[in-house]
Amino acid sequence: MLPIIALILSVVLVVVLLRVEHRRNPEASYALWVPTFWLLLCGSKPLGRWFGSDAILTVGTEEAGSPADRLVLSLLIIFALLILYRRKIEWPLILKDNFWLILLFLYLGSSVLWSDFPFVSFKRWMRLCGAIPIALVILSERTPFKALESTFRRCAYVLIPFSLLLIKYFPDFGVEYSREGTKMWVGVASQKNSLGVICALSAFLIVWTFLRDWRAGALLKPRSQALSEGLVLAIGLYLLIGFRGVYPATAIGFLIVGVASLLLLYRMKNNVRHMATFLVLVVVVGLLCLAFGDSLVPTVTSAFNRNESFTGRSDIWSAVLDVASRNPLLGVGYGGYWGLQDEKIYSTLGVREAHSGYLDVYLEVGIVGIMLLVAFLLAHHRRALRELNHAYDWGLFGICVLMMTLIHNFTESNFLRTSNYFWNVTVFLTIVLSAPCLQGNKD
Repeated sequence: MLPIIALILSVVLVVVLLRVEHRRNPEASYALWVPTFWLLLCGSKPLGRWFGSDAILTVGTEEAGSPADRLVLSLLIIFALLILYRRKIEWPLILKDNFWLILLFLYLGSSVLWSDFPFVSFKRWMRLCGAIPIALVILSERTPFKALESTFRRCAYVLIPFSLLLIKYFPDFGVEYSREGTKMWVGVASQKNSLGVICALSAFLIVWTFLRDWRAGALLKPRSQALSEGLVLAIGLYLLIGFRGVYPATAIGFLIVGVASLLLLYRMKNNVRHMATFLVLVVVVGLLCLAFGDSLVPTVTSAFNRNESFTGRSDIWSAVLDVASRNPLLGVGYGGYWGLQDEKIYSTLGVREAHSGYLDVYLEVGIVGIMLLVAFLLAHHRRALRELNHAYDWGLFGICVLMMTLIHNFTESNFLRTSNYFWNVTVFLTIVLSAPCLQGNKD
C-alpha cells in the first residue's frame, strides 16, 4: 500500500473513532479539546521534530526550548484560564483538597532561586504548572469523570493508530535506532519507552472499561464502541510486543501488575480498602528489594529478558547518585540539570535522564522534594480510597494508576516531567478525583 493511501485511511479511521467516542459522551463540551490537545502534545514528539529543524518557529536549543511548542502550550493554558474564568470554580475547596500537589509545585518554583540556570528552570516550572488549569477544565465539566474518560480515550484513538501508521509507512518518523544500531519502534512518541507508556495506559483504560461495564451489567454496548475499543486494544498490544525482542519491558510490567491488581480488587469488594493499601505496600516493598537487595533482581530481569544491570541502568544510577550527593537536601534546582549540566553523563552514557523518577527528583530538588512527592502520592492514595464511596470504579482506577506509576519510575522517569504523558495523566486524575468534594460536581 502506498504511504499516502495508508495516511488517508488512517485519518478516516481516527475520525470515525472520535465520532464513536462523541456518541459515547455527547455531554462533553468543546472546551474538553483543550486538555485533549495538551495530552496529545505530551504523548507525541515535539512540534519542531515534526516540521524539521529549518521550519519557522521550530528551531530551539535545550536552553531556549522549542518556540513552536512553547507557543502552542501557552495558548492552551490561556484558553484554559479563559474557560475557567467563565465557569464557576470553587477555588478554596480545590486548593484545600489538592494541598500537597500545590505545596509540591510551590517548592519546585522556589528551587529556581538556587538553580544555576534560573531562567530555564522558571520556564520549565511554568510549563509544569500549566497542567493544573488544563486539568481544572475537566473538573469544571458537567460530568467530570466522563470528561476525563473521554479525554483519555480520545488520546488513545489518535496516538495508537497513527503510531502504527508511522512505524509501517513513515519509518523516518516512526522508527529510530539506538547507539548500537538496534531498531526501535517509537511511533508518534519520542522514544520506545514513551510509546510503551501510551500503549500500556490505553490498554489498561480499555480493560478497566470492559470490567466496569461487565460489573454494571452493561456489557452489551453498541457494536461500534466494542469494535473501536477492540481494534485500539489489539493495535496497542501489538505495538507493545515490539520489533524482534526490542520492547518496553517496564510498560509491559506495569500493565500486567495494573490489570492483575484491578481483577483482584474487583473480586475483593468487601475488603477492597485494606486490599488496595496492601497491594500498594507490596509494590513499594518490592521496589525497595530491587533497589537494595540482590536476591530478587535476577528473577525479575530474566522474566523480561533483561540483564541484571537493568539494561545498563545501574551505571546511569551510579553516575546520577554521584552528582546528586553534592546537593542532597535541596538538589540543583528544578529543571536545572538535564540538557544544561549533564555533558559528562551524556557523553559517556548517552542519556539525558536518570532512568529513575526517584533519582531524577532527588537530583533536582533533593530530599525535601522526595518527601513532598511522597506526601502527594499518599494524598492521591487517600483520595482514591475516598472515591470508592462515590464512584467505585474510578477509585479502583486511581489505585491501580498509583501502583503503575510507582513501578514505572523505578526504571523510567515521569515524576515532575513537564511533557511526560504519564505524569500529566496522573495530575489530571488526581485533580478530577476532587469532584466529590465540590458541591454540584458529583459524577
